[in-house]
Amino acid sequence: MRGSTRQHAAISVRQLLDVWLDHIEHLGRSPTTLHGYRRLVLQLPAGFLATPLRGVTPKVLDDLYRHLLAEGHRKPATVLRFHSLLHTALRQATKWDWIPSNPADRATPPSVRRAEIRPPAVDDVVKVLAAAAESRNPENAVVLRMLAATGCRRGEVCALQWADLVLDGASPTVTIRRAVVEVEGRVMVKDTKTHAVRRVRLDADTVEVLRGHRRRARELGLGAGSPPQPDDWVFARRPGSAEPLPPARISQAWRRLSAEVGVEARLHDLRHLHASLLLDAGESIATVAGRLGHEPNNNSALLRRYTHMMPGADGRAAELIGEALRRRPQ
Repeated sequence: MRGSTRQHAAISVRQLLDVWLDHIEHLGRSPTTLHGYRRLVLQLPAGFLATPLRGVTPKVLDDLYRHLLAEGHRKPATVLRFHSLLHTALRQATKWDWIPSNPADRATPPSVRRAEIRPPAVDDVVKVLAAAAESRNPENAVVLRMLAATGCRRGEVCALQWADLVLDGASPTVTIRRAVVEVEGRVMVKDTKTHAVRRVRLDADTVEVLRGHRRRARELGLGAGSPPQPDDWVFARRPGSAEPLPPARISQAWRRLSAEVGVEARLHDLRHLHASLLLDAGESIATVAGRLGHEPNNNSALLRRYTHMMPGADGRAAELIGEALRRRPQ
């Protein structure tokens, strides 16, 4: 065993987690991700956190998972999050030569069956958009329209500035450069989830909705009748505010409006609807992944997730097979 391994194997799990969290924070990990990790650490049993690294074995981890499931009354998906946290931190410990191998590699976390994605019907989304347009805050209709039309994440839409929109010309687009996140009540602006900038084309109807929103912004802005400035937020906390719209406001509006019209769907399901409609229409997985802002090398995972929601594509495949089998023997 190398000297550094002997020296650090005596430190506790809690000490490793503290050092690891500080390490990934300096690497620029998302504030929301860090906040979620810290919340998980606080829920780990004190006895486990005090365990020296050299005492963490696959059996110790399996006992922890069983304890979290049984005595903690946690769902398997939640326990899997604990496993993912510990696996990543212990892997870093091996990179630092603090332990010779990662015990989480041989642990057995609970298996979780991925829930089937059930996006809302298009008619249901149209009902919610119509209710939003007629509500006391019609800006909600614009925000929700952007989410449905682009497949963007809610934080990405909240972070849009007018300079990111090209509404005039033959190729109207929105450029996704940043995202708004909320951590313990604080609103912050950060990079996108993949730290990449992407450009998404806009359909004609969405462009008209945004032009109307721009006209209202001119009327309500601080400068009487002056157009919004390039670095103004497209969706501000209040008209003329220097703060972007908090993402939680969009979720609250969606829940209220969908309940009013009797629609059962989550706000995030708008992304699933966007993907499924495009894939079913025959768009390439690369196009869909680009619009959604997925990792460029993760297209196969996206396809696995949405394949079952492509009845049109499956129907075309059936017709192709049927046509081939209709041929007469030569």
